[in-house]
Amino acid sequence: MRSRVLMGCFIWACIVLFLAAPKAPAQAVYGSILGTVTDQQGNAVSGAKITVTSATKNFTFDATSNESGIYSVTHLIPDT
Repeated sequence: MRSRVLMGCFIWACIVLFLAAPKAPAQAVYGSILGTVTDQQGNAVSGAKITVTSATKNFTFDATSNESGIYSVTHLIPDT
């Protein structure tokens, strides 16, 4: 009987400690490159090809500017 009481107290203590533990917010390790492609007169260039190259990992990411000249390359792992 005593072992049941001790086991019950132990289980409740574990539940309380688990619920009282502080929660850490998720962290993102990704970066993004956002920009606008324009010509010499300042007009937006649509359909321009943008290539982001990782210098140390020898990997490239491609993007294309939209009709407003805006492009974005997301979920990049930090690198040079």
